Amino acid sequence: MLVENPKDKKMQDAEFSSYSQASQPVLASRFKRWLASLMNNVLSWVILALGFMFGDFIGLLSILLCLGLQIYFIKTYGQTVAKRWLGLRVLDYQSQQPLSFGKYLGREAIDFLFAWTSFLLIISGIVALVRDDRRSLTDLIVGTQVVQATKS
Repeated sequence: MLVENPKDKKMQDAEFSSYSQASQPVLASRFKRWLASLMNNVLSWVILALGFMFGDFIGLLSILLCLGLQIYFIKTYGQTVAKRWLGLRVLDYQSQQPLSFGKYLGREAIDFLFAWTSFLLIISGIVALVRDDRRSLTDLIVGTQVVQATKS
């Protein structure tokens, strides 16, 4: 008759539980999420203000520069400029994998629309404040979650 050693069982359970805990991403803090949003917006406004100081045509080019910079960072790093600086990453909520380029652009477009309608931006922020998983209204719509990026 085969008898299991209870100490071996506890050791295996501990190994398994530590593995499953290590594989769970660490949620981004509410402050860092807010700061990333603020930094992206300030960067955009500074580029736009500098551009329009030199005339309408340069101002329009600055809009393209802003969009191009964010799109470059999303395509190359899978993060916006501020999220890269702060070490944040956006993952698909179900698969816990990085977002595809198209889904990330859609997420940023929804954030942009929320910013233009300040009321929805405030509601999105409140949703992120009261939810335990810190997901904003944008995250709920697109099916994403913002986490701390892992060092690789």
